[in-house]
Amino acid sequence: MKESLWKQTYENILIGMGFIGITLNFLFLNQLLPFIGILLVFTGFRKLRRENQWFQIGYAGAGLKVVITIVSIVLGAVLGHEEIYASYVWKVIAFCGGILPIALVSCFFFGTRQELRKRQMNIKYEVLIHIIIWYVAMVVLAAWNYQGLILALIIIAAYIGILVELKHLAEQLEQAGYVLEEQPVWISDGKYVGGAVMVTVAGLIISYLFLDSYHMEWTMVKESQDPVSEEIKDHLLSLGLPEDILNDLAEEDLLECKNARQVFVERDDYPMNDGVEVVSGTEGYTQYSTEYPQKELKLSGAAIELEQKGQWKVIHHFRWNEDPGFRGTESLQIYPVYSGQKSGWTVNGGLTGQVLYEKNGTSYTADYAVLQNENYNTRDGFPFYDMMEHSSIFAEFSMPRHGENCRGYVAYEIKEKENDWWIDSWLNYTHQNTLVQYPVLSAAQSRKQGGVMDGRMFTTVQNALQVLPGERE
Repeated sequence: MKESLWKQTYENILIGMGFIGITLNFLFLNQLLPFIGILLVFTGFRKLRRENQWFQIGYAGAGLKVVITIVSIVLGAVLGHEEIYASYVWKVIAFCGGILPIALVSCFFFGTRQELRKRQMNIKYEVLIHIIIWYVAMVVLAAWNYQGLILALIIIAAYIGILVELKHLAEQLEQAGYVLEEQPVWISDGKYVGGAVMVTVAGLIISYLFLDSYHMEWTMVKESQDPVSEEIKDHLLSLGLPEDILNDLAEEDLLECKNARQVFVERDDYPMNDGVEVVSGTEGYTQYSTEYPQKELKLSGAAIELEQKGQWKVIHHFRWNEDPGFRGTESLQIYPVYSGQKSGWTVNGGLTGQVLYEKNGTSYTADYAVLQNENYNTRDGFPFYDMMEHSSIFAEFSMPRHGENCRGYVAYEIKEKENDWWIDSWLNYTHQNTLVQYPVLSAAQSRKQGGVMDGRMFTTVQNALQVLPGERE
């Protein structure tokens, strides 16, 4: 026996409401299920919109929810979407999107009740009361920031119970002889759904292609003709500062190194690839190992004692020896000398640095998109994953699509407050490996989450500058 149009419609609406309210946070189901759900609800209310004003309001609300859902999905592919989410405008939009599912359920209830009244049937208001209680409970738990499992399961069970009650209500209406007539339309439901999918896909493609990296203000490097700067360069070269680091220093950093007392440098090359598996065997044993003949990234650390004894400039420098491959976001995370609870050093000034590249023999430079000290929380301590507070320097940037010899540095100054303390400064360099990730994370955000995406979306290597001042004196 063929199902009635009314039964097909209310089942689509209730199934869609289930998808909206109950999501699974894996395989992108937390985005896909609400998207599919609201499309089912929208097409369902579309068939009912001419029956009464409540179904018409539900149709308008479902259309608004479709738009909010599409925008939310597309924003997930935009770098820096957290800033958008934190804005007042988006908070208002998110609030509307949050209450719309309850409004849609209520519209379905009142619309069905009105059709029953037309047929001289009275219904009780238990379902509406249950909806209100459920929504109040959700608001309280959200304000409480509850993350437990037991109450969450109870809330889900209650939501399913509400949908079942609405199903019984819809069945009563069908038993009362209600017949939903198919109305002629200019645009079919399938075309509406296809249009929504196409708009979403187009938004994701645009976001991935044009909004996946930082906007950098590149300017041409002007060669300095200042004899004082040249004199400082010659002096630093004589102390052992590598020429490639020296030539990348901004004028202000170079001038601060006038009459420097001593220089310490540590540097190494690092692989940013999976390496090559090597199989060797001796006396019946087979040994597997990974070798890295290709090392694309050079990381350097330099400590320069300035003219005033006990004051130092610490420089962390990077240079890509080869093409980095995919160019999305990059991050330098620095644990400075003064970051420990007990340290013989104190910070002495702000952060400086720049990013550089070459194209057709011309050098270009830009400030970092982000260069600052940050306090952030990450989950540590398996198996309980307690929130732990950390502090680091973060320098965030993107490399140009076709730039060569990409390089840069971050510098900070320290002042000695106790004698015989090591200069111990650590750098984590994080490179984004691929375009496709959702939601989009920057290299710095990956580090702040503990590097859980390393090896797939990101690669991180670590370099340390560890020297004891006075070793050369």
